[in-house]
Amino acid sequence: MIQFGVMANTHPAPGTDLTRMVDEVIAEAQQAERCGFDSFFLTEHHQEPSGYFPSPLPLAAAIAARTSRIRIGTGIAILPLYHPTRLAEDCAVVDIISKGRLILGVGQGYQEGDFAAFGLKVSDRVSLFEEGIEILRRAWTEEKVYFVGKRHTLQNIMVTPKPVQKPHPPIWVAALGDEPMKRAGRLGDALLADSFQLPERLKRRVALYRATAESRGRPHKVVVFREGYVAPTREQAVAEYEAGLLSTHRYYWRHGSYYQDIKKEEDLDLKRISLDRLILGSPEDCVERVQIWNREVGADYFLIRFRHPGGPAHERVLRALQLFGETVIPRFR
Repeated sequence: MIQFGVMANTHPAPGTDLTRMVDEVIAEAQQAERCGFDSFFLTEHHQEPSGYFPSPLPLAAAIAARTSRIRIGTGIAILPLYHPTRLAEDCAVVDIISKGRLILGVGQGYQEGDFAAFGLKVSDRVSLFEEGIEILRRAWTEEKVYFVGKRHTLQNIMVTPKPVQKPHPPIWVAALGDEPMKRAGRLGDALLADSFQLPERLKRRVALYRATAESRGRPHKVVVFREGYVAPTREQAVAEYEAGLLSTHRYYWRHGSYYQDIKKEEDLDLKRISLDRLILGSPEDCVERVQIWNREVGADYFLIRFRHPGGPAHERVLRALQLFGETVIPRFR
């Protein structure tokens, strides 16, 4: 069975009423739950002038209190920015509030501003990340933690209360390149693949992830994050979604993450992004794209971002979630 989650937009457009934005995010989570989605995920960045929400776990707790079935995740928490003992405690509390529905998606981070906010260096992110995962697992499953590493030293540390989920909430590891894929196989309960790579490139890297996980006797699950949207016709879907999609991908371009062949922001258009990269269009278009990703890379879980800073509007997102739940999800159940 293929599962589906929603990746929320917590990056406000200029002039956004932030209290209203929180209400809309919670309402979209409730709509996703009603419409048969399996999970709802929240993102993180820091020092953004627009007010990008920097704290996914408090928002996850708010959503947990207003929903009953849907799983709630971080997509992703930038693990090197957290002290792992504090993160273990916060996640345990959210898991209790949600009655065992938390998924902790973690990544290494890539933006200098995120690290500078905490006096950290991007160059230290790998060791911070690897030690963080080890400490999290041990804090959730051991009575007392003793740990001596390159970045952290813990003596006789007790994390209470423990999470509801046993042995602990699943840890999904975000990865892009070859070495991060291997790291996800060594350390993660699932791979959270990025929203940019096309099937032919991702297929080889997913094979690295699976081979590494199998060699360590670890579980492997492929979660693909995609930008996506559904409407009665492909033309309507593109018309409603394009402006918001470009807003987000031009943000990525400004931070030097992707599209290095593009010289000017305005040159990044929908043609360059490519419809093949998206789950976008009519219900049949979306079904076809999910089938391709499942066949080519073995993805059995899809996180779809329906909303961006530039749109679509909240009311349209609610309609799109309903249409996807009525026409796409049942095809894979």
